[in-house]
Amino acid sequence: MSKASYHHGDLSQQARQQALTVLREQGDSAISLRALARQIGVSAPALYRHFADRESLLAELAIHGFQTLRQRLLQVTQTPPRQALIGIGLAYVSFAQDDPNLYRLMFGGRVLPRGAHPRLDDAGQAAFQVLEDTVERARRCGYLRPLPLSLMTATAWSLVHGLSQLTIDGHLPGTDAEPRLAEGITSLLLEGAISPTNNNEDTP
Repeated sequence: MSKASYHHGDLSQQARQQALTVLREQGDSAISLRALARQIGVSAPALYRHFADRESLLAELAIHGFQTLRQRLLQVTQTPPRQALIGIGLAYVSFAQDDPNLYRLMFGGRVLPRGAHPRLDDAGQAAFQVLEDTVERARRCGYLRPLPLSLMTATAWSLVHGLSQLTIDGHLPGTDAEPRLAEGITSLLLEGAISPTNNNEDTP
């Protein structure tokens, strides 16, 4: 596409797509606005009209990541509660395994510190809310113990995040080598969280 053929919104989208490709292939350290401008075929000042700096572009990529993660979590069937909780965990780990460099960027506080990009914080919270809502539904129907929601959600998130990080960093086998590992670990967490009065794991 020539410089003259760009519309106002096309360049920013093209830059995001190109940056996402670089991120997936080489990691966030390989991304720079000047290099992207050369790859796309525009001047660096043209990109700076859309992104104030490199970090702003990275924040947009992370926002895209959280939006994608949220959509994948929302696709998990919410009943029965056991399958919903395991499904949320599996969807989370699967996302990290499918897009490891994007996942690292999303949770890399060194690159994108919390509070620096409000839209990014909102996108992250929206994805987290799906997990919290799933835990709350299971807790409300009596499937999980009546522990504080914040404690149960933080425990669940810590487990799936840690499992995701260990897997994409090569410390645990991925789904190709051990397809049921994530499900087994998530199930073990549930065994300690299930309410002792719950006699039917398929409670809707």
